[in-house]
Amino acid sequence: MLAEIELRTPIAGITMYDEIDDALYAWYKWADGYHEVRGHSGADPTCRDFRASRQWMDYNDLNDLVDYQLQKTKGELIDPLIQKLGLRHRVAINTAMRNMECGGSVWSSNRNPDTQEDDYREAKELLRPKLASMGLVNRKEV
Repeated sequence: MLAEIELRTPIAGITMYDEIDDALYAWYKWADGYHEVRGHSGADPTCRDFRASRQWMDYNDLNDLVDYQLQKTKGELIDPLIQKLGLRHRVAINTAMRNMECGGSVWSSNRNPDTQEDDYREAKELLRPKLASMGLVNRKEV
């Protein structure tokens, strides 16, 4: 997932990508998704639970569906952990993920610009045991 980004441009503060970065990036993509909210139902009550059969999907559609479901599951597991972190760490994670998405050091935070990299590193250290207990990353850093 991050391999193509890693080859493009090094991002300040992130010297080497690891599995926590992959998990956080999956969470970021899930959390950044657009969710429409309507004041009315988007479907007729008699038909809203209809699901088309997957038997007509080709392999690309199935792969996309599986990738989406995986990303959604990871996002739902990681989101409560991120919300329990302090503001400094949450800002550092969001800033780092924005920079990962664009492939360079474009985004920064005015809250703690001098400690941004250290805050991100601390947040990863705080999250590693929790993510490892969920089976999302290895217990020890490789």
